[in-house]
Parts: sequence; C-alpha cells; structure tokens
Amino acid sequence: MENSLELNCFSMLLFNQSMEDISGDLKQFQLTKSIFYYDETNNIRKLRLNETDFNAPIDNDFVLGGVMHFDDSFVFDFDSLKKDLRLQSTAKELKFKHITNKTDFLSCLSQSKVQIFLQWLYRSELYLHYSTTNSLYFAIVDIIGDIEDIFPIPCFLFSMKNELYKLARTNYDVFYRLLKSHGYPNIDKDSIAPFYQGIIDLIDTNSVNHSSQLKQLRQLFINARSQDNLVLLQDNPKDIILDDYHSFYLRSLGTFPTAYHLFDHEYLIEEQFNKYDQICYDGIQYKNFDFIDSKDSPLIQVSDCIIALVGKYQTFINNLDPTTIEDTLSCLNPQQKNNLKLFAQIIKKSLDISDLLVHSVNSSESGEIDDIILDQALLFDTQNG
Repeated sequence: MENSLELNCFSMLLFNQSMEDISGDLKQFQLTKSIFYYDETNNIRKLRLNETDFNAPIDNDFVLGGVMHFDDSFVFDFDSLKKDLRLQSTAKELKFKHITNKTDFLSCLSQSKVQIFLQWLYRSELYLHYSTTNSLYFAIVDIIGDIEDIFPIPCFLFSMKNELYKLARTNYDVFYRLLKSHGYPNIDKDSIAPFYQGIIDLIDTNSVNHSSQLKQLRQLFINARSQDNLVLLQDNPKDIILDDYHSFYLRSLGTFPTAYHLFDHEYLIEEQFNKYDQICYDGIQYKNFDFIDSKDSPLIQVSDCIIALVGKYQTFINNLDPTTIEDTLSCLNPQQKNNLKLFAQIIKKSLDISDLLVHSVNSSESGEIDDIILDQALLFDTQNG
C-alpha cells in the first residue's frame, strides 16, 4: 500500500543498537502471551524551539509506559487497592492525584498512600514497563550524529553525546542561543563552520581543565567545521525538533510484536496512526493494539499512577548532581527510604524479566545516576512487607 508502515524497522533498530544479545529476551515474549497497558506523562504534543527556550521544561522527560502481565487469564484485586487508598465512591477512576498531590519526587516518597500503592504493585503479578525520553538530549544528539567520519563505535558515540549534553545542560542559555542563532535544526551550508566553532568556543570558555572525553568532543567539532553539508540537520521544518510522539508508540509495538497493547486515548496520536493505510509486521497487518478510555481499564489507571511517579523520578535525576547522591539519600526520612526501596524493587522485578521493559533516551551520566540510586535503595534497611 502507498502509506503502509512496517514495524520490523523498530526491532531491527533495537538489534543494531543493543550491545548485548537480546534474542532471549525477545523469545520469552514470543512464546508467552502478554498484555501491555499504557499511560503517559509530560506529552507536550510537539517539541519545538521558541524565541528564548524550548516549548517544554528540559527537566521533564516524556514517559510512555505502564504495567504488563503475562497470560490472558490474569486476575488482580483492584477493589482492595481502591479500598486501601480510601478512594471516594464519587471518583470515576483512580488517578495519581488520589495518591498524592505532591509535585516533586522526594515529596511523593513521603506519602503513606504512595507506600500503599507501591506495596500493592510490588506484590502483584504485574510488571512495570516504560520508555523515557529527555527532551534536551533528544533535541541535540543529531549534532553528533551529523559529524562525518565519526568512529562507528557505540560506546564512543554515547560518550560524545553525553559530553555534549553535559555542556548544553551546564551552559543552557548560551547553548540555546547558539542553536537559535544558526537556525537549528536547519543549519545551512554557510552556517556549518560557525555553528561548530560556536560550540568549540563554549567548550574553551567554560572548561578550564578539559577531560579526555571533552578533548575528544572538541576535536570532533574542529574536524566537523570543514563539512560541506549535513544529513540530519538540514531540510527540517523550521524550529521543529519533533512533530509528534507517535513513533514512540510504534516503537513499543515493534519491540513486543506478539503482545497486545492497550493505550489510553490520545487523539493526536490516534490521528497519526490513522494516516497509515496499514501497519504491518513481517508483511502481515498488525492488529494487536487498541486505544481505549482509561475509565474502562483499571490497569490503565494503575499505569497512570506509576508512570506519573516515574516521570517525577526522571525529573529528580535530571536535576541531581552526581557528587551529591550519597548526601541526598542519607537525608531521606524512613518513609522516603521505604518508598524508594519499593520503587527500586518494582523496577528490578521487571528488569529480572527483561531489560527490554525499561528503555531510556537520555545521557549515559543520567543512566549512571539512575543505577546508583536504585542500587543504593535496594540496600536500605526497611520494613516494607
């Protein structure tokens, strides 16, 4: 068909980008029936450059995910959860606001209802799955991807993307003006050298002692100044980084093609799906998904609650200095430690099933901070049942 989509491209990309053998992970989902439920947080519909800033806070990651279970005959006690949370009878559905109205992650961890929810989820036969995307990282990684003759070694690419992200994050206002002044994400031929030189100047101005990675990044931009054209950063819509988020939904379908996927209604995403004459996997029309009203699905309601918390956790990570992790964790009160351990246990429970259940588009440093926090939390001496 003229406008058909083949989901194999997402699984092929997954194999190409993975540095480990994931065939076993994929096989278990192929052999066992599973159902994935989804909600989202921080969906800004479109990522774009405005006059002085992006149209969304760079700290708030877009998160798509929720809970999943194996087998069709899954049974769970949703009524007991609502009763324990003292959900009012007038509430049409469970939402994160019924658990806590706190706006930051650490404050959420102080709430007793958060503990009730996390305990229920941890003890259930549900598994957490999510994909999180950092807007700033996503917006700028093509700067590295567009450098010709870069070493095709994944760990080197991740290192250089990480260094660029740290540079942009630390010098955000200056870096953003650099993007805007050169028409990013459309760098015309005459602007290529000045654009890369602007990043070099930023490195030299703000870094007294260059790390070996930063020196490598600087040298990449020195070499890139002589490029005649760019592949990724030309011929794009003006000021538009991402026109919509429907490709992230498609990624889930392509990663777990034999599962059934139930998304909360998101009409702009559904409109994009409807533009395809056909969505296929291995040339066969793919029908293993649907968009439904969250009021009709208790497990989408559960997904709303856990994904909201994951979103706040990602914002917490994005603002955390790696040198302050130990001090931050040591200052947590018993309730916070208890809830953070439960949160970590829920993630570990999923990762023990498959690393594919947790996906991140973010800097490698953010991933390291995430690992340290969750590993430390698992060692907390708490009583969370």
